[in-house]
Amino acid sequence: MNPDGIKKNYHSYINQLRDIFDPVIMKMRRQKGEKWLGLAWKGPLRELKGYTKHLKLLSAIKWTSLPIIGQGIIIAATWYVKVPLWSIILTSVVVLLAIYYFGYVRRYINKMATLGTPEFHIEALKAIRPSEYNLWNSLLQLDDFTFNDLYEVLNSYLVPNTDHSVTSVLQYSMGREEALEETIQEQRERIEEYERIVDGLVSDLELSETSITQLVTLITEVNTNLYRFSNGVLDFNDLRFVTPFTIYEVDGDILRKLKDVGTSGGSMNEIDMSIPQENEYAAVSAARSNRSNEAFVSNPYPGRFIVAFSMRMLNQKRWIWCFHFNDTDERALSLILSNDIIESRQVRRLIHTFCLILQKSMISSDEEEATQNAKGAN
Repeated sequence: MNPDGIKKNYHSYINQLRDIFDPVIMKMRRQKGEKWLGLAWKGPLRELKGYTKHLKLLSAIKWTSLPIIGQGIIIAATWYVKVPLWSIILTSVVVLLAIYYFGYVRRYINKMATLGTPEFHIEALKAIRPSEYNLWNSLLQLDDFTFNDLYEVLNSYLVPNTDHSVTSVLQYSMGREEALEETIQEQRERIEEYERIVDGLVSDLELSETSITQLVTLITEVNTNLYRFSNGVLDFNDLRFVTPFTIYEVDGDILRKLKDVGTSGGSMNEIDMSIPQENEYAAVSAARSNRSNEAFVSNPYPGRFIVAFSMRMLNQKRWIWCFHFNDTDERALSLILSNDIIESRQVRRLIHTFCLILQKSMISSDEEEATQNAKGAN
């Protein structure tokens, strides 16, 4: 057979196959994933409805009049009288279910697993005949495949080229190209999304590394101060492990500066809290507050922060600690304002602890000096 004859034969074969297989394939795709066991139990009921017309014929028979059956009914009735009612009901239900399953449901399941029957269901085929299902499943995986589409594509190549056929081929090609472009665009968007996720993870990792480094530095400086305290040389200059600072003591309505470490030295030596201020100092806000260790923030000028908090000290004293730093100091911002590295309240408690230690040393030194002066006077 010449090549043209072979092409025409295949063309005719596919034309026949599309009418046979396409409805089956479409039905399989619609049924795929559906629950089928319920249909297997309900299906025989529809068939039993067709048998109800025969019940009238059976009801007309006088069963007790038949010699053997009549005696059987009498014996059964005598036996049932002696059996408890619940046992009769339970036995009847079990027997009816067994008869219904083995007599009707299993037969209906076989129909559901048989191609070409009205009862056919793809999930029943998958459960009962998995090897046959695997053969058909290769077609079901191709969501957009049908023999009709295959016939149309083949037809466009075999039928002599006309304006209409060329247009069809071009439209098909354009459709495929648009589909590919959409797929490519989706992949690009997905890649961009993954890149954003990776960038976010890298940023979080860098932030974590920075935070760990800053925390290690803080712990190292605190540890050094503990050694200096044990050696009796700790002083206020050692408390600059976070930022430069000033310390004020509350004396009525007056704040008197006790220490100024690392700042430009421009802080006021005394602040009269009775005088109204247009922009209240953070130190004044902290002094007026009844709550210790609560932070108050002020901006004396753009880019500059002062964070103050109140500390209850020995001998009924109150000190006001003021952090001084710029908005470019990321370490100070993290430790004092943003809680990125450690809770800022814990940093203030750490400062408070060192201040209590130094105040106690100051009180001890003053007492020793007073004792020596008293001895010298005697």
